[in-house]
Amino acid sequence: MTYTLAELPEHVGEELMCSGWAELGAADEQAFAEATFLREDFLGRPPSNGDPYGDRMISGFLLLSILVAFHKRDLDVDLEGRYGLNYGVDRVRFLRPVLAGQRVRVRAELVEAREKAPGRMRLVTRNVLEVEGAEGPAMIADWITLFVDPKAPGA
Repeated sequence: MTYTLAELPEHVGEELMCSGWAELGAADEQAFAEATFLREDFLGRPPSNGDPYGDRMISGFLLLSILVAFHKRDLDVDLEGRYGLNYGVDRVRFLRPVLAGQRVRVRAELVEAREKAPGRMRLVTRNVLEVEGAEGPAMIADWITLFVDPKAPGA
């Protein structure tokens, strides 16, 4: 289903999307570690934190960052000429480990959609990251996005 920004306030409290499944692998974790400087040449020591899962565990911040890809792939919103900005997160909880080779998906519920100022719409989605076959979510994150009309005053 395609949503327009103007109609989103009518959908507060509803699930906007349930993404397809995606497998996270050791290569994804390694690429994320490289991109975020979690490597020995930067840290001056091996990056291990001593957890029992070792290099099989997918980083919580990788799980958080994948929300962008899921939303871009699986949530169809007509921006009506506006552009979106990552405005932050209000609450994030990592509730269970995700291991390399497991498949995950995201369910996004619209918590808030309101005009913050003329030409600026603030959306909050509650994103629940599920692991295939697991009971309970691996992560819950309330993500704030600001959509700005470039023609609006002060844009």
